[in-house]
Amino acid sequence: MINRSVLILRYKQPFVDWINAADPTPTHTTKLADVNEDNTAYLVDVEDEDELAAWLEINGEILFEEELNGWYTDPALWPNDRSLAQFKRWCTFKLHTVVVDTGATPLVDDEDEEGDRDDVFGEN
Repeated sequence: MINRSVLILRYKQPFVDWINAADPTPTHTTKLADVNEDNTAYLVDVEDEDELAAWLEINGEILFEEELNGWYTDPALWPNDRSLAQFKRWCTFKLHTVVVDTGATPLVDDEDEEGDRDDVFGEN
């Protein structure tokens, strides 16, 4: 078992509405079921829902921007309101506190090949 929990976000309809409205070259309509087939899982250094709430107070807007950036890298397309309250209207949060690493190889951040990636959330 590792000393992290897993946070999984699931989109709500307002997020999907934004995805479709912000698309600069719409060729199809994204559906809620489609975006929630495979969600990003975040390893977080929290032990329970109370700690998650505190962590989200500090990191929620950054996390929201990470999710927005996953759809459109141009911040001009992002909503003006990127507050935690808005994020909570657009997503649900599920915390899993028991995480077991069954891999035989060391954990590697594939975005940190040079060892110089700043930690987005201020954690080491």
